[in-house]
Amino acid sequence: MRIVIKVGTQVIASKNGLDQKKIAKLTKEISFLIKKGHQVVLVSSGAIGAGLPSVPFTNPHRKKIAAAIGQPILIHDYYREAKKYKISIGQILILSNDFTNPERFKNLVSNMEAMLSHKILPIINENDVMKGEDLTIGDNDILGAKVAVGLKADKLIILTNQNGLHTCNPDHNENAKLIKEVKNINSKIENLCSVDKSDLGLGGMISKVSAAKYATSHGVETLVGNGKEKDIIIKALGKDFPGTRFIAPASLKPRRTEK
Repeated sequence: MRIVIKVGTQVIASKNGLDQKKIAKLTKEISFLIKKGHQVVLVSSGAIGAGLPSVPFTNPHRKKIAAAIGQPILIHDYYREAKKYKISIGQILILSNDFTNPERFKNLVSNMEAMLSHKILPIINENDVMKGEDLTIGDNDILGAKVAVGLKADKLIILTNQNGLHTCNPDHNENAKLIKEVKNINSKIENLCSVDKSDLGLGGMISKVSAAKYATSHGVETLVGNGKEKDIIIKALGKDFPGTRFIAPASLKPRRTEK
């Protein structure tokens, strides 16, 4: 099975930088899947969260400076943990035109395919420093969906600080109920989304649902769950996923040539 996992900043970072225990937990689960023969791609936010403690000053470029400082910290932490399981990682920093330029997109997919064929874990993030525009909401959620579609993945797993999509904002309403399954992402579903986001994260539930809408419309089943829950990634491969499962029509299931 080919799986793309997107992890949000709020899952692996705090106001004091990266949470080593959370990165260790995440890497352990991914390593388990790779050892079982699955192909895994990780789209990881967290560079800004890792770098912000080193940027105490006010500057229009503060978040981009933090990303420049934090990206090597982030990738080193993943490297350290993956090494424990004898898993090699590879860093890929992406710009939006890597998806819109056919030649660059072909090259991107080809390189990721080659890494996966050798059981290397690609770790992807948007190249925040080189972006010509400001950092925007939900960048890595949509990036994760585009990577999943481009690689014809079987599943896209989006890990956040919520258990999934609820009937209303669970932070503000104790009567909020988790929606376990969504077969059609329409305006009614989109209107349930909270626009609230964490201090470190750039997204919110609306960006997760938008990513799910893009991915499922191309045949990739999408799951949104709480990255802090034990074995959440492994549970995503079973029937009793403790989050929200966005169903992709069987007729749209992507086909690829296994290598």
